[in-house]
Amino acid sequence: MAVATYRGFELRSVGSTTDIWQVQIKNRVLQGQTAALKKSIDWFCDSATIIDPKEFASLAKARETAAKAVQENFNGYIIKNDTGEPNAWYCFFNGKLIKGGKLAIQKHIEGYLIAKAKAEQQKK
Repeated sequence: MAVATYRGFELRSVGSTTDIWQVQIKNRVLQGQTAALKKSIDWFCDSATIIDPKEFASLAKARETAAKAVQENFNGYIIKNDTGEPNAWYCFFNGKLIKGGKLAIQKHIEGYLIAKAKAEQQKK
């Protein structure tokens, strides 16, 4: 059994592996992965409430599935979405950051390219 300390609390490994750990906070014994246990300890130290490490583990899984970064090349401009939300697209366009829905950004880029092409034709 491995033993470690974190913020004054003693962490003990469960069984012969070091994947699952446990800690005693007040009269409750919490068990989980190291990162989740440390978050529970931090939460207790900051707010004096005990949160089960399983809560933090489920939040991490939800964030992993929700935060699938997507990017698309549109007429030479990279349009990105880091969160998966429908209106959370952004693009660095002519040195400025534009944000919004994917269609709105595409229409803005198209409008600029059409105006630029017309201006070049008028110069000739």
